[in-house]
Amino acid sequence: MGDERRELVFVYGTLRPGSSNHFRLENAELQGRAWVLGRLYPLGWYPGLVLDDGGIPVRGEVYAVEREMLRKLDAFEGSEYERLKFPVHLEGGNEVRAWLYEFRGDEGGREEIVPADWLQHEAESEACAPCKRWSKVTFLLFPLAVVTGTWALWLDVSGPRWFALVAGLLAGVFPLVPFFTGRLASKRREQWAEGAEVCAALSFIAFLVLLIARYWPLAFEAFPN
Repeated sequence: MGDERRELVFVYGTLRPGSSNHFRLENAELQGRAWVLGRLYPLGWYPGLVLDDGGIPVRGEVYAVEREMLRKLDAFEGSEYERLKFPVHLEGGNEVRAWLYEFRGDEGGREEIVPADWLQHEAESEACAPCKRWSKVTFLLFPLAVVTGTWALWLDVSGPRWFALVAGLLAGVFPLVPFFTGRLASKRREQWAEGAEVCAALSFIAFLVLLIARYWPLAFEAFPN
């Protein structure tokens, strides 16, 4: 594909090499390390850049990407960020105009990261969240929750009351656990978040099906006609 169909983009956060979302730049061509003047704020497990001529150099890299990837990055960054083209200083002295994502939300009085290098900040604070943690938990819990919930339907609950309560929790509440972990993986935009979202949706459906299967006979007993 020719260079005329590629765009330059400056990345400064989790899209950088070694961070949790760098995989999203698959097939992008590294142009070099670079910086822009601004302020970098920690927003949990990812940062936000606010451009400021009176700020400090915010470190990152410039990549050449296909235009289709820009649309994917727009969706990934979401409404908190605005994509704009801005002069970026390459290491070595050259200047290019590249797309970057500026944070448009409220930094909430957070103290800016100094030096403004997200990779260094991650290494020093050891705050880099595993990029697949909650996705893996969801994949593990989903089949376990469905099997356990189905098994609980056939338990004989005529025994002690506590046993009936445990069976009810297994059949009703446990299938919701992977729903919430899947939503958390999606919120954190983990590497396997798409699969975790599917599991979350299936978990909620399983919850509804198991709930109906458990209480439908009781409804017929209560209202036989």
